[in-house]
Formats: sequence, structure tokens, C-alpha cells
Amino acid sequence: MSSSKTSISLIAQKAGVSNATVSRVINHPELVNKETARTVSFAMNSLGYVPKVSKTRTKEPKKLILIIFPDLSNPFYGEIINGIISSAESHSYHILINQTNFNNDNSLDNYLSLTKSTKACGVILSSSLRPEYYRKIASIIPVVQCSEYNTEALFYVSIDDFKAAYTAMEHIYSKGRKKIALINGPSNFKYAIERFRGYEAFLEYAGLPLQESWNINLPEINYDMAFAASCQLLTSSIPPNAVFAVSDVIAAAVIKAAKLHKIRVPEDLIVVGFDNINISTISDPAITTISQPRFQLGYSAGEILHQQISSAQKEPQRMLLNTELIIRASSSCNNINH
Repeated sequence: MSSSKTSISLIAQKAGVSNATVSRVINHPELVNKETARTVSFAMNSLGYVPKVSKTRTKEPKKLILIIFPDLSNPFYGEIINGIISSAESHSYHILINQTNFNNDNSLDNYLSLTKSTKACGVILSSSLRPEYYRKIASIIPVVQCSEYNTEALFYVSIDDFKAAYTAMEHIYSKGRKKIALINGPSNFKYAIERFRGYEAFLEYAGLPLQESWNINLPEINYDMAFAASCQLLTSSIPPNAVFAVSDVIAAAVIKAAKLHKIRVPEDLIVVGFDNINISTISDPAITTISQPRFQLGYSAGEILHQQISSAQKEPQRMLLNTELIIRASSSCNNINH
């Protein structure tokens, strides 16, 4: 039987599906429900139909998606990458991981050249982006932002950093601590801005002053930088009795600095971190922290990107996942009013 429109109609009639479904089974079987594909295939076999494309079709090569992070040395990104990989493998994508900080036009141009040379079909971004950079990238390739995002972004997966920071501050204050310092990350990142807002909002709620010398922004999440800043903070003329650190890496550095200067944690100094990465459990004492669903962040970003690529989805998808306060020894002490 020839592969004419009449043949397609006969197959569709016998299988109880539309002509378009039969065409998809012949040309793009990966897009059709497996049970439907089996029904159509049975109808074709019973009618003696052999599609010409079956003799020449070759397996479609895997498509490539780009994953962009600002700092691959930061252990926070490990589980996010695992989540993205899990999603990518389920949809037969290759991934290329790249470290890029979009701090000037050259970095943007280099990235755009990378998307062109690799023929990438989509990108997951965790780097901080100027609004105009985001618009330029999103105009030429499907984009999902993961963890870090622009407020105008149409597709992103993240957490409510303001709420999470406020929760950390509530816990610290519940222990009777009123001299609370914040050691933050780079001020151009959304997470740093929002966690500062949560910190500041709670101070205002509790009637506590914002001590400028207790509000520290590091240029990157780096243990050695955090240790140096912590030593200076803890030996200042007005030292805090609690530190909210926006990363467990920073929190671990605070604890090391406290030990060096004979400051007991948590008796003299409460320390609360963020992320719930491995260092939070192996630190001594173990670190109270805000746990992020890092694998889920990465996996969800991968799924949203796949939906964009496979269906040219235009409806925005903005997802904020829940966080959880994990209380450990670095804040487990009796309430102290000072």
C-alpha cells in the first residue's frame, strides 16, 4: 500500500485516531503517547502499510542546553547541577556547564557567541543579570533562571529569600539575642538584596537598631574572606552576640573565628547559616541553617526549560519553593537577654 493521504486516512479510521496523530507516529513517534503509538502501529501492520520514512529515518542527535553558574567552587550549586542533570537525561539533552559572571558587555558577547557556536537550544542561568542583559538573552534563546532571577523574568525557579531570612532572624531573636550581625554575599545578587531586606525588616519589627558595622557584604562566597571578616567583626569594640550568615560556608568560617578568639558557640555567640550543605553538619558545632530544596530547584528548572523548548510555551512559569529552618547545636542554648 502506498503512503498516500488515503492510506493515512484508512489507518486513522482503523486506529480510531486523527490523521495528524498517524502522521506524528510516522514522523515523530517520541511525541506520541506510547499506548496510542502501539495502536497506530498495529493498524499500519494490519493494513500492510510500510512508511517510506522508516527506511531512511536516523536517530535524532541529542540537543544541548547550557547551564551557567557564577562560581562553580561554591558547594551550594552541586545539588542544583544534579537536579538539572536528572531532568536533562530524562529528556535526552546533553548539558554544557559554564562559569560566567555577566559583569560587562564583553562577558555577554562571549556568552552569546557560546550559544551560537554550540547551537544550544536553551539555557538555565544562575548568574546575576542586568535587566538589559536578560532581555537580550531571552530574545534569542529559551531561558530559565534558577535560584537567582530578574523580577521581569518570565520563567524562573527560586525561593522566597526575604521570608527565609526573616525566619532565621525570628529564631535568633527567640534565643534572647539582640545584637545580631549579618554577613552577606555580593550586593548585586538578588538573594543578597532580599536576605538583607528580611534582616532589616525584622530589626525594625523588633525595635532593634541597624548597626552599620554589623552589616557586611563579601565580594563572593569564600571561606577565607569570611574568616577574615569574622575575626574583625568578633574583635571589634562592639561585637555582636549572634551572626546570621547567608551561606553555610560563611557560618563555618564564623565558628572557626570564634574558636580562635575563645568565643563559645552557642553560649556567647549564636550562628545561623543558609543552604543546608554538607559543611553545616560536619562543622563543630553543627550549624543551624535554612535548608533550600537544591535538587528540586535544578530539576524544576530543567523541566520548565524542556516545556519551553518542546512546545514553545509562552505562558510564564514563576515558581518559589519552600525552605525549612533546621535547628542544630550552633543555636541550641538557653535564652539569654543580651
